[in-house]
Amino acid sequence: MDMSLVTQALGMQAAQRQQSAELLMVKAANDMQQQAINMLQEGLQNAKAMPAPGTGTVVDKSA
Repeated sequence: MDMSLVTQALGMQAAQRQQSAELLMVKAANDMQQQAINMLQEGLQNAKAMPAPGTGTVVDKSA
């Protein structure tokens, strides 16, 4: 009976460690995705507007 309790306790500890590791991996993946989203948002905020159509098609040689 005592060995059964010890075996159960060890099994529960192993399962808890595995769940903790899985949670840490999910958190790390979420953090990386959030960083990528933040980088994209910053890039969009700092992006310059497109020039008007036809802009830059004529070369001013006198300049």
